[in-house]
Amino acid sequence: MKSAAGATLRSLSLPRFALRRDEVAASLAISPSLFDSWVHEGLMPEGRKIGGVVLWDTELIRAAWQALNEYRESHADDGGENPFDNMVA
Repeated sequence: MKSAAGATLRSLSLPRFALRRDEVAASLAISPSLFDSWVHEGLMPEGRKIGGVVLWDTELIRAAWQALNEYRESHADDGGENPFDNMVA
């Protein structure tokens, strides 16, 4: 049996260890262009090019998401101030 997108139930039930850019963005409920921005800003890991395909490790994406949540929770009471705003790199 195939779904509307053409994937079989078996392929949908297999564990996914790596995702393409659009799949990662969809899993985070954001657009691919916003995901690209997050990668550029270092909020998400870079993908790995294997052959002609760029893939993202699902565990690294999950860990980056968790780190974002933990950072946000730990800085929720700082009045919105970023301690790095006045630093010069």
